[in-house]
Amino acid sequence: MNKLLSTYGLMREPFAKDIDPSDMLQTEPLQEALQSLKAAIEVRTSAVVTGDSGCGKTCLWRCLEEDLPQGRYRLHYAYNSTVNRRDFYRQLSIAMGLEPHSSFAALHYNVSQHIQELASQHKLRVIVVLDEAHLLSIQVLEQIHILLNFEKDSKPWLSLIMIGLPDLRETLKRNVLASLTARVPIRIHIQPLDAEQVKLYVRHRMSIAGCRRDVFSDDALLLMSKATGGIMRKLDVLGRQCLVSALKTKSNLVDATIVHKAIQACGDALL
Repeated sequence: MNKLLSTYGLMREPFAKDIDPSDMLQTEPLQEALQSLKAAIEVRTSAVVTGDSGCGKTCLWRCLEEDLPQGRYRLHYAYNSTVNRRDFYRQLSIAMGLEPHSSFAALHYNVSQHIQELASQHKLRVIVVLDEAHLLSIQVLEQIHILLNFEKDSKPWLSLIMIGLPDLRETLKRNVLASLTARVPIRIHIQPLDAEQVKLYVRHRMSIAGCRRDVFSDDALLLMSKATGGIMRKLDVLGRQCLVSALKTKSNLVDATIVHKAIQACGDALL
């Protein structure tokens, strides 16, 4: 690792997952998605965020979380979506610091009362983020609209952000989910990066890691765009492998030949 960093003039790993939200590349599509999500929360409604795996959905949420005023919102994040309805509410209870009761009725009541108390007594806006929401069962999805119903559906005390793969949008079109769909009206879809955005992304990641020169050639970046389909997670995997492969050949430049070798080394990781 030290050899890799020193060769390319880096202060840290350029393609690591733990990037600070303030260091993320603010592409125009990401900015538009972020503004749409902020608008949904500000008008006290809910939203669905979809996109291919690794395209930046969770990054979008992290940017929003960083941007929200801390004293006005109470954020709860749930990522285990392969659960039944009772365990879904147990998960919410634990995230909210509540006693995870055994019965579904008690769990639902406590979660609802907690949201109502935060909103009506403490003037806090509650946001629940459901990651991997495309994995939620129909039985759980059928119950979620009830969670959004306060004071005979007159109080918008909860914003629900559902994050998932594009399949989620198709699932929500089912007739049995009409009540939920009506209560989650905002749709945000994140597209993969195009070839020009890939260039910006890779060079940005190198720059914030301390690199002060162009390591990746234009032909290398074009090949990386084709190999990854513009998916940021795949670009991170391939980008790091490109640096490793270049280091093995004692090259301080990543060109198309190096990228070809890196693609072979990555194998199934780019599928």
